[in-house]
Amino acid sequence: MKRSNPRFFSLAFVLRRGQILLPSLFVIPSLLIFVYLLFETTKISREKIRQQFAVDSASFIQMGDYTNLLNRTAYVNGPFPHRIFRERYSCPPGDKYGYDDDSGEICEYDILYDAGAFPKDIEDNSAGVDPQLLDEKSIWRIEFTNNSNNPTNPWGNNTVRDPVKTNPTSNADIEMFDLTTSAQGGSIKLPWPVASGIYMFYAQVYSLLGSVEESQWTVFDRLTDTFNFFRKSYYLNAGTQECVNNPGACGEDGLRSNGGFMMAKLRKAPGGDFMMHYIKHIEFHAKVYTGGWPSPYYLGKSNPAMDMTLGSDPHGLFQLATVSDSFLDKLGKGLQVYQGWNAPSNYFNVKFNDIAACKEVGRPCVHSRIATQCPQLTSASNNCVWPNPTPKYQTRLYP
Repeated sequence: MKRSNPRFFSLAFVLRRGQILLPSLFVIPSLLIFVYLLFETTKISREKIRQQFAVDSASFIQMGDYTNLLNRTAYVNGPFPHRIFRERYSCPPGDKYGYDDDSGEICEYDILYDAGAFPKDIEDNSAGVDPQLLDEKSIWRIEFTNNSNNPTNPWGNNTVRDPVKTNPTSNADIEMFDLTTSAQGGSIKLPWPVASGIYMFYAQVYSLLGSVEESQWTVFDRLTDTFNFFRKSYYLNAGTQECVNNPGACGEDGLRSNGGFMMAKLRKAPGGDFMMHYIKHIEFHAKVYTGGWPSPYYLGKSNPAMDMTLGSDPHGLFQLATVSDSFLDKLGKGLQVYQGWNAPSNYFNVKFNDIAACKEVGRPCVHSRIATQCPQLTSASNNCVWPNPTPKYQTRLYP
């Protein structure tokens, strides 16, 4: 048997070690480079994800102010007055007034609605039954009557009170309004003290609604003056050095984006898209009892008319608050928010801030499209404020 040569085994071992060593000279550095690349990529991705979350959160919170204002304004325009006057004058037994020709009876609720004093659910039956629930309805058909019997209520050309007309594009105040018309006063046995009490209650209700709406607008205006909710939310979630250095300018890119919050600031009319409409003067007609002959009554009229500008609001008695269709359409399609951020430095010295710069802000950015939308499918302009006030606006975030 032939004996093995020890030198041969030693040489073979050296060759095998060389086969491992030579590839290692290339693989190990490549592996180290890959690890560094993975680390740097993860660092940038993590920062981008944090920025995206921060701008999404800030946009959603800020748009909530718009959603709240639109829903609360819709309540003030329709559901609140409808419910208040229904609770007060919902035709209880014994509170109906006959017609002079004995053709029937009518209650105060229907007298006021027929005169155009307040809006109501057009499917509502006030004859002593509970109102129907509107929760399942996508559109709340709460409207003023389209009755043309009130000569001081110009249904044909007043875009505020005519439910057929589109949303008003400017302030549309009513100079003179008949709370009870001359025709009603002449045909219904409505006593003067009752009509006077109705006027006092009507003025009190709409004065309160006006105060509520004015307060809602004041709060909204302050919250969106510098969009502090957006700035603070972005500051807390992103925590960038530029926000730490200058908190008052935090999130400036996102707010000043083309089509963003600064370009969609809701302002009050004149010159703005938010409008409040008022009645300047009110008069009412009713029977005044004299006990004389041949008729114990005569048709009385408030003289002079009640000057509503002398009350708590110099504009008059509040009636409605509306927002232009163009502005509501803009909110429905969504505001574009592009928030810039600075990428951290990297091992390979790649100038990511220049390579990945967004054209909107000139540096890397994240994007959100934020909207507030109502479910009123018949309205192409996203209008659930007026007509058909439906307080179902929801804030929606899109990529």
